[in-house]
Amino acid sequence: MSLLNLSSRESRLFYLTLAVIIAWSTEVFVIKPVSIKWKRLDDEIAADSIKLEKSEHLIRRRGPITTDYDKAAGSLKMAGSVEEEMAKFLTDIESLANTTGVHINEIKPLPTKKFSLYRKFYADLELEGDMGQISDFMRKVQISPRLLAIDKLSLNPKQAGTNLLRCGIVISKIAIL
Repeated sequence: MSLLNLSSRESRLFYLTLAVIIAWSTEVFVIKPVSIKWKRLDDEIAADSIKLEKSEHLIRRRGPITTDYDKAAGSLKMAGSVEEEMAKFLTDIESLANTTGVHINEIKPLPTKKFSLYRKFYADLELEGDMGQISDFMRKVQISPRLLAIDKLSLNPKQAGTNLLRCGIVISKIAIL
């Protein structure tokens, strides 16, 4: 059968089928990909808008943030040589120990590690004190404005029947180069 020899009913059915195929093809190959891309772009715009709002908020707060950074960086910058900074670090630790009442039996500076923007100092300590004194010392280390951190901790009773503890602790400090 050729296309010209179709009856009017067959011709209408043919054109209707052709229209359905064209509509379906348009939906599948044009409209759906465009709508998916449109939704993805809308999602990206929404995410970028949130980032932009956060950035604008930070820009508005630039002055106070810069001031806070300069204060913090000033107290964290290395003022002298590595040896001088290590001595200052050990002095800070001894000062914290004296204010909390713990007794330092031994303090050993460990090798420092240099990173791209900062240097990390380490000290290995052996302390003695009761649980309250040691916990107070650890709290003061953690809240220190000099970025001190406890890297390793071990607690053992000094003697049976006493409340004294022997504490092995490694403390680190970050100094900005």
